[in-house]
Amino acid sequence: MKDRKRQKTEKAERNVETTAGSDKTMTRTLLKLVRAAQPISRAELARRLGCNRSTVTGAVRPLIESGVLTETSQLITRTVGRPPIGLRLYAEGSLLIGANIGVRQTQVGIARVDGTILREEAFDTPNDPLKELNEISESIKQLRAHFAEHKIEAIGISVPGPVDPERRTLLYAPHLGWQDVEIAAALRFHPSRASKSLVPVIVENDATAAAMFEASRRLKDDKSGIWRDFILVRAGTGIGIGVVRDGEIYRGVGASGNLAGEFGHMTIVAGGKLCVCGNRGCWERYASATSAVALYLGDRAPTSGPPPIRYAEIVRRAEAGEIRAQRTLEQTGEYLGIGIANVISGLGIDRVVVSGRIVLGWQFIREPLQMAVRRALAGRLVDPIIEAGLVTGSGLGGAMEVAIDYYLTHVAEQTKSG
Repeated sequence: MKDRKRQKTEKAERNVETTAGSDKTMTRTLLKLVRAAQPISRAELARRLGCNRSTVTGAVRPLIESGVLTETSQLITRTVGRPPIGLRLYAEGSLLIGANIGVRQTQVGIARVDGTILREEAFDTPNDPLKELNEISESIKQLRAHFAEHKIEAIGISVPGPVDPERRTLLYAPHLGWQDVEIAAALRFHPSRASKSLVPVIVENDATAAAMFEASRRLKDDKSGIWRDFILVRAGTGIGIGVVRDGEIYRGVGASGNLAGEFGHMTIVAGGKLCVCGNRGCWERYASATSAVALYLGDRAPTSGPPPIRYAEIVRRAEAGEIRAQRTLEQTGEYLGIGIANVISGLGIDRVVVSGRIVLGWQFIREPLQMAVRRALAGRLVDPIIEAGLVTGSGLGGAMEVAIDYYLTHVAEQTKSG
């Protein structure tokens, strides 16, 4: 009898924990949707969340009472009857900071919770990681000085390499030669003058951050939910992959989770060109903006120092009719397609967004890319949708998304269910 009682008690406790966990997930998803599509009505929230309106009302009530959400009738129109009341995020006293560490340039900015960037700065990325962190720290101080009365909720940092599972340390940035850089520990700030706590610093791989940015961008208009699963291919100096499953970022599991998305260093040409990672024949040695420059220059490529031409100039020459430039972009597109077909086969996701500098040459890259995918088994079994994303914007925007995602998750955890 006691065993049965104990089993019932344990089952009830598990049910409470499951319900609490599901409430937090629901609240976090709701907040993300409000932020992306605001102002949005309760009815539309219920439809897009796949639940009834009373569930949404119960989830929204404590968020309004705590001041996280506010009601508005602005911008929601109806041709017949009374216009519905919409919901918006309301966090006027809260700001977030993002920093995108690029191989060439670093961007630092400060933004509202809705992602609107208020101010930003940029500087060339130094070779020394300690100098880089000092410069980011100084930029943050200068940006905060303009908004001294606001509270900084979180700092998001996007980096060109894998990070540790706790998202505090950059493990390796092959194009910068940095290893085990403890970024979060170096960028600790107090959220306001009166607070003694420290602002959370979250470090994320730049391709994963870009995927977060793209997911948020598409959430606004994706009312049918067809972009809840997609692959983000970010190609510039190198190639990185971000994976979105059921609307959430996939980072891998366990100790090896930090390697999820490092497809840029998969081998597509056995014994091929030497990569900065030490391997030969890596995908990014054939399908990145940097590899396109090397291909265009051929034997004229310098053995040291910066190349005499940039990728954007090759695109301009191709647009002007230069055959060599056009063939370079077409071949780069074919290699890009070979890698994308491998990623589709490996992950089982048939929607792909390509972003980064490589997109500048999309009109020449698109067709050979799609032909390469169609030749592969993945292209024969499914009909992949491959679209161009943003050339720029997802760098700093991605870093901001890292901070915003942390903030919304924290709010969901702190809000009591109605």
